[in-house]
Amino acid sequence: MLLFENDRKDAAFYFSVEEFFTRSFRSDKPVLMLWQAENTVMLGNNQVAEAEVDMNYARENGIRIIRRSSGGGAIYTDLGTLLYTVIQPLTNAPISHREEVAATVIKALRKMGVPAVREGRNDILVEGKKISGLAQYSLGNHICTHGSLLYDTDIETLTDVLIANYDKLHPKGITSIRSRVTNIKPYMDKECPVNEFMASLRELLLDGKDFQIYKPTAGELSEVNHIYHTKYANDKWNLRM
Repeated sequence: MLLFENDRKDAAFYFSVEEFFTRSFRSDKPVLMLWQAENTVMLGNNQVAEAEVDMNYARENGIRIIRRSSGGGAIYTDLGTLLYTVIQPLTNAPISHREEVAATVIKALRKMGVPAVREGRNDILVEGKKISGLAQYSLGNHICTHGSLLYDTDIETLTDVLIANYDKLHPKGITSIRSRVTNIKPYMDKECPVNEFMASLRELLLDGKDFQIYKPTAGELSEVNHIYHTKYANDKWNLRM
């Protein structure tokens, strides 16, 4: 396994790195990324920003809107949220890769005392409330599976910036986004800051695996930079202008 690490807090950068690894990387080893992003709404590939986001609230509160290449719903992230990405050769049906990643994350959370369980295709819950959602996309011979972990996320801001889809909530007996999600932090055996949670999760996800930290070449970083400026940091992509 290869581990990619960076201190940037820019979702557009990490989505660019994901796309580079998924589309252009030639290694047969899986790549793991654990990362954070400052206040951002991440849209699914096919979503309409105005239908998912309170655009005035986002603008007034400095919340970026970044569109990812995978499907799924809109999520809100801040520095209390942890993001995880696994990129690997597409050797099985996509659902198999998603199941593998979800099971690995759940196993790690349970070792930290968090009673995480799967629900449906894409969600991880604690006591009936969502703490993580997974999404996927593939390019060529690789598949990217990624998700968020609400660790100490500002739920108030999450609720205010995202527009609730009541057609999805009501069949489940849920009346609001707030009642649908929760943070991981209160469920930990020992509460800790998000950076310590990230370090513990990293250790557990890599436990027993032969891994090395991957340092991109100058040429690879140049390709990432090109993807960044032409796609994920570009409003023509993010807002479909």
